[in-house]
Amino acid sequence: MSNSRRYWLSIHRWLGLVFGIWFVVLGLSGSYLSFYQEIDALLNPELVTTSGRREDQNRANLSDILHAAQTFHPTRFVHSVFPPRNANDTYHVWTTVSAQDDTSMWETLVDPYDARVLGTRAAVPTIEFSQRNLGNTIYTLHYNLFLGEYDTTLAGIAGICLLVSSVSGIIIWWPRNRHWAIGMKIKSGARGFRLHFDLHRVCGIYSVTVLMMVAFSGVFLSLPNFTMPIVHTLSKPNSADLVAPEIPPTAQSIINADMALSEASKVMPNSRLVCLWLPGASGDAWRVSLSRSGNIGLAGGRAEVWLNPANGAVLAHRVHNDLSVGGRFLAWQLPLHDGSAAGLLGRILVCISGFVPLMLMLTGISIWWRKKRKPSKNK
Repeated sequence: MSNSRRYWLSIHRWLGLVFGIWFVVLGLSGSYLSFYQEIDALLNPELVTTSGRREDQNRANLSDILHAAQTFHPTRFVHSVFPPRNANDTYHVWTTVSAQDDTSMWETLVDPYDARVLGTRAAVPTIEFSQRNLGNTIYTLHYNLFLGEYDTTLAGIAGICLLVSSVSGIIIWWPRNRHWAIGMKIKSGARGFRLHFDLHRVCGIYSVTVLMMVAFSGVFLSLPNFTMPIVHTLSKPNSADLVAPEIPPTAQSIINADMALSEASKVMPNSRLVCLWLPGASGDAWRVSLSRSGNIGLAGGRAEVWLNPANGAVLAHRVHNDLSVGGRFLAWQLPLHDGSAAGLLGRILVCISGFVPLMLMLTGISIWWRKKRKPSKNK
């Protein structure tokens, strides 16, 4: 083995030994999150799915949905609302301690047809290993490893380490004699050390593209304070990249949620609501996020509109198609990370790839331990 390959092998080995369990936790939690909404509906049908709906029954007004959540939690601040994804889904209304204090957040589930509150639970971040709140707990684990004070930095570091581990794995795997087939299959009749070696090599090379994509996008999502300046240095931001407008605070909003949505929809006709933030939640204006059918995540046409709560006038709007190259690049990171960029197939691939770090860690430790105990036999 050449000195360079021996160097990369050492890097690959120690990254696996030191950070392997970290990769496994992020991978398995990521697999769950690939289908967390579907799993949540199976675990908590009484909480996140509607019941007793008639075919001719229309949805309640958005203002009635928010009023129901506010009545259920009269001392909390109604922060934002996410609409149903389909006919059987519910409204997810987020509340906080106050407009100034969002250190604790709750998720209130409201039936879209009769505005009935179905239940409430702690929102991300939370640690509550219960059937009712397993999804939010695993989401918290995935993005901050239950170390809230460190925010998402540790997850970003794990992504960098996984990228380096993947690159070193490719270098080690690369056939010196160009016999590619040997490195892409498990030897017939392989057992013991040889079986573990082949499993490690084959699983790694077949999954490396998806793993690197997930790790790369995870770094950009987890470390925005570091990655965004780099992107904006390479691609100068334009007006569409700018943040929300600042307006003088008003004592009370004159327009309601339905009026805000109606005015915002004029900016992007034939669109659907993605999220609505109430005044005080994301600045002092109403903030409405819209998307057209078929768009992927933030990419492909999502728009954000800010409205004056005093008169409903559009203060600013941002269409993601008008973003700079760097802005569009950043907008694609989440759909790449969760696989939604490639639809259901992409989500399945990301889900499967989340189990790969566990396989690689187990086989890698086995290989390392056997070589450590019997170096002469396995040379």
